[in-house]
Amino acid sequence: MTNELETVIDFGTNYLRLSIFNSSLQNIYSSKINVIKNPQESINGLIKDAEKNLSKHIDYINVLYDTLNFKFIELSIKKTFDQSTLAKNTYENLIEEANFIVKENYFKDQIIHTIVNNIILDNNENLEISEDTKMKSIILEIKFIFLNKSIFNEILNKFKRNDLNVSNIYCSSYVKSYFFKQKFQNKKNLIFLDVGFERSSAWFLSNKKFSSFTTLPIGGNTITKDISKILKISMDFSEDLKIFLNQNEKEFNYSSKYSKVINPYSNLLNKNISLKLLKQIIKARFDEIIELAVINNYYYKKISRVDKPIIIFTGNGSKLASSIYRSDEEKNF
Repeated sequence: MTNELETVIDFGTNYLRLSIFNSSLQNIYSSKINVIKNPQESINGLIKDAEKNLSKHIDYINVLYDTLNFKFIELSIKKTFDQSTLAKNTYENLIEEANFIVKENYFKDQIIHTIVNNIILDNNENLEISEDTKMKSIILEIKFIFLNKSIFNEILNKFKRNDLNVSNIYCSSYVKSYFFKQKFQNKKNLIFLDVGFERSSAWFLSNKKFSSFTTLPIGGNTITKDISKILKISMDFSEDLKIFLNQNEKEFNYSSKYSKVINPYSNLLNKNISLKLLKQIIKARFDEIIELAVINNYYYKKISRVDKPIIIFTGNGSKLASSIYRSDEEKNF
């Protein structure tokens, strides 16, 4: 890959998504592919198509990845001085020291993100440090997201086998939350609930600071299994019903994938399946996700009921939320 391009792959369980950006951060190419049984073939196909379309060779990539195995810890570190000292150099040294402490104690893990959540200078909170900022004491409240090195190396090797070098690995649900929080500058409490294929992650923000992180092994594929089991229909048909739930019969936009598929709603009628029951099945599982990932979280319980949190659904599995939740749920969120 030439230096002016940045390649990003969202390495999901069900899909691989690729985007390539130029030096102005404009998206010049995007594609998506289902993950087949051998991820190596999926990666190879995705990269080869991109290289063919752009007439460029791709060497380096950034990987977005999510898993139940991400760990989340907090650390507070302090430094005091006898006289006023420039804060910038001390700040950078403390970051290095905090990273060293974490690496020494979690030597089997790889740090993915280092998040400075709060900077306290002389007992005053200050999230910005300029070149001439001085202080006698500094406290950094830092959160770390890390991953077991065996999993980290396994990801690297998947791409190395396709002659690709991984520049960085990021937690995709954290990256999405970090980006979307910019759109809610006036809101005090935010909860980003990322519903993926086989897991869901909740990120809690209070006063623009990341407070907590929860993940659980329930996602969009769990909902498909529920529909299949309760309605006694195939997994493929259950997935079709999810995809078309938000569209009425006149609005269907059939892709080539569904061109030979019977209209799901017509099939519902033929099988005497209640649309109301279908929505109840989906809502029951969404309610469980919210209960386990959000309501049971310690930070959520601390939030004042006066400052109602806003919950933002992200991820492919979240697309059904608008069809099952209405204004009566605004009592809690």
